[in-house]
Amino acid sequence: MLWICRCIDDWVGDDMTVEKNGIIPRILRDMNDGVLVVDMHGKIIFLNDKGCNMLGVDEDVSGKNYGRVFLEDRDDGSNDGVHQFVLDAVYDKEHIHTGEAVYQAENQELKSFRLTSSFLYGEDGEKKIGIVVVFSDVTEVAKLNRQRREASAVFSVLMICVCVYLFLWSLLRHLNMELPGQVMSLVIEGISIIMFFIILKTTSFSIRDIGLKISNPKQTFVPDIAITLAAGILLVVGKVIILRIAPGFFPEGAPFWDWSVGTFADVIYPFTVVLQEFLARGVMQENLNRIFTGKYAGLLSIVVSALVFGVLHIAYGFPYMLGASLLLGILGILYHKQGNIWGLCIIHYVLGEIATFLRYLI
Repeated sequence: MLWICRCIDDWVGDDMTVEKNGIIPRILRDMNDGVLVVDMHGKIIFLNDKGCNMLGVDEDVSGKNYGRVFLEDRDDGSNDGVHQFVLDAVYDKEHIHTGEAVYQAENQELKSFRLTSSFLYGEDGEKKIGIVVVFSDVTEVAKLNRQRREASAVFSVLMICVCVYLFLWSLLRHLNMELPGQVMSLVIEGISIIMFFIILKTTSFSIRDIGLKISNPKQTFVPDIAITLAAGILLVVGKVIILRIAPGFFPEGAPFWDWSVGTFADVIYPFTVVLQEFLARGVMQENLNRIFTGKYAGLLSIVVSALVFGVLHIAYGFPYMLGASLLLGILGILYHKQGNIWGLCIIHYVLGEIATFLRYLI
């Protein structure tokens, strides 16, 4: 900042004119940061090309009043944070002011700027020249930092919900109260819904952040339907094998395909599946992917989300919990490749219903 001030002081000179062919104007013009200089009367002495682009200025504003250029048509206060740096340099001439502020030019997206402003004196240290503001676009960095903070908050909320569920399950077992699996499933859904609303309330996370849009239906549904058919056949063949080698695994006298085990939970199961995939993929896996860094960030987000949601099925017993974790891991891989949840919902729903009516769960 100090060397920029010296350059501007040399460049401005005694008559406040720009040396068009000098090296200093070219350095300031070609900088990757925006540079704004305002004189003692509020007139803009200099704004380089980078600064014009960042501030949404499409014309030469040299000699124009700062307030008319940047304040006259924007009275909503949305850019007050940036303008405050100019005022700080005016009213506190002895210090350099550094920080971040948001700025939105007309017909442009909201940006985050890192700004440094100071009062500019002449070489003698007494002559007052004006204000110099140097600013850079840190929108992507600010967005990444915000996402990581919010992802950490999401993960904390998730861990709290998982712990609450496990404590409840342990308490019921301690009291010798064995609730049906369907009831525990409803508890999971209730906790999931509460978790989702907490996340929506406390973060900038929105429905747009997850894969609800299908960009390539063929790439999404063809492999998922094939996986559903193959896995369904394996479940049927698996029951045939189990009946031969371990007939006591299934309830005695129960039909091969038992429609009688259907409950109200099967009626609302399509909605349950969408909610679970929404939470497991869009909320948890996406946010874990923001927390983890490095080469294996995607893999870690898949594994952790699968294990957490597998643990939530502990009431069904270890075999089902393990199977749920494996299924969720496979769905996590598909989500990572496809970017949406709809094909996963088909796999989840069909295999869940097949496992129910084949009596794998009861």
